[in-house]
Amino acid sequence: MGLIVQKFGGTSVGSVEKIQNAANRAIAEKQKGHQVVVVVSAMGKSTDELVSLAKAISDQPSKREMDMLLATGEQVTISLLSMALQEKGYDAVSYTGWQAGIRTEAIHGNARITDIGTSVLADQLEKGKIVIVAGFQGMTEDCEITTLGRGGSDTTAVALAAALKADKCDIYTDVPGVFTTDPRYVKSARKLAGISYDEMLELANLGAGVLHPRAVEFAKNYQVPLEVRSSTETEAGTLIEEESSMEQNLIVRGIAFEDQITRVTIYGLTSGLTTLSTIFTTLAKRNINVDIIIQTQAEDKTGISFSVKTEDADQTVAVLEEYKDALEFEKIETESKLAKVSIVGSGMVSNPGVAAEMFAVLAQKNILIKMVSTSEIKVSTVVSENDMVKAVESLHDAFELSKHPSAV
Repeated sequence: MGLIVQKFGGTSVGSVEKIQNAANRAIAEKQKGHQVVVVVSAMGKSTDELVSLAKAISDQPSKREMDMLLATGEQVTISLLSMALQEKGYDAVSYTGWQAGIRTEAIHGNARITDIGTSVLADQLEKGKIVIVAGFQGMTEDCEITTLGRGGSDTTAVALAAALKADKCDIYTDVPGVFTTDPRYVKSARKLAGISYDEMLELANLGAGVLHPRAVEFAKNYQVPLEVRSSTETEAGTLIEEESSMEQNLIVRGIAFEDQITRVTIYGLTSGLTTLSTIFTTLAKRNINVDIIIQTQAEDKTGISFSVKTEDADQTVAVLEEYKDALEFEKIETESKLAKVSIVGSGMVSNPGVAAEMFAVLAQKNILIKMVSTSEIKVSTVVSENDMVKAVESLHDAFELSKHPSAV
C-alpha cells in the first residue's frame, strides 16, 4: 500500500460530470489499496469570474480581500468532490488549505508555503478516508488567508506529497502530458515519455503552462516523482524525475515560448559599482520580475536593457523615474509586442554549437533576435511577437522534436 496525491486543475473539475470523473480516478487508486489525497482547483473559469466581480466593484481591490474572495472558488470544488465520493460509497472528507495545515508567508496574492502540519490529514488517512484539499491557498501565522498565485494548486499538491512522504504525485490536466512544445501552436508537437526536474523547471519558468515552476522546485527538492497525465484518458502521461530514463537521444527536449514581453532600456547611467544593484534591488522590492539583462559600456556611461512582462512595464518605468536622481540616467525607452522563445535540453551541456544552430535557423527565417540569455540547459531569445510562432515551428523542425528519440 502506498500514498498517492492526485491534483485536478480547473478544467478537469469544470462540471458535475468532470467532478464525478475525478471521484472515479480517486476511487481507482483507493481500490488498489493506496491512501489517497486529492488536491483540486476552482471549477473551470470560476476564478476569472470572481476576479471580474471584484473589478466591477473596484479598479484596485485590496490584495487581502482578493485572497478572501478567490479562496472561495476551491472551497466549492472540495465540498462537491467529497459529496460525489460519499454518494459512490466511499468515506471522504474535505479541507480548506488552512484546515489542512498549510502555512504560508504573509504575502497576499502570491504567497509561498513555509510549513505543512500533516497530523490532521494523516489521521484521516489512517481512518481509511479519501482526503480532499483545496489547492492554491493557505494561512499565515496571524491567521490571514493567502493564495499562492496562478497555478498554485500544483504547488499545493507537490508540497503535500513531500510533507506526507507520498509515493507519487499525479497531476491530472486537460492535456495527456508534457509536449515538446505547445500542440495548439505546433501540430507536430509530441508528448514526452519522460523529462528531468531541471528541464521541466526551465520549461515551466519559460512559459510552458502545464506545470507551476514552484511545484517542480518542490518536487526536485524533495524527490517527489511527478506524472502529468490526462484527466479523461487512461494512457500513461509524462514522468518527471531526477534523470529521465527515456528520451535519452534528444539534445533539445522542448521549446517554450511566451508573448507580452517588453524590453526596457536605460541610457546614460553613471558607471558606479552599485548602480546595477540599486536598479534591480529597487525593482525586486516592488515584486517586479526582471528576466534577460544586457549591459553595454561606453567610456564613463553605462546602458542597460532588460525584459519584463508587459503588464509590469508601466510600473517598472514609474519606479525607475522615481529614483532618477539617485541613478543619474539620461532616459528610458521601452519596446513592447515582443516574445521570448527558448530551447531547453540537458543534452546541450555536452553538445557545443546548439546556440549557434538556433541562431542560424532564426536567421534563415529572417527573424531578428533582440536579446539573448543562456544557461547550461537552455537558450532564450527575444523576438517580435509577430515572429513567435514561426520561430517555434522552425526550431521544432530543425531539432527534429517530432521524432521519437529511438528514431533520431
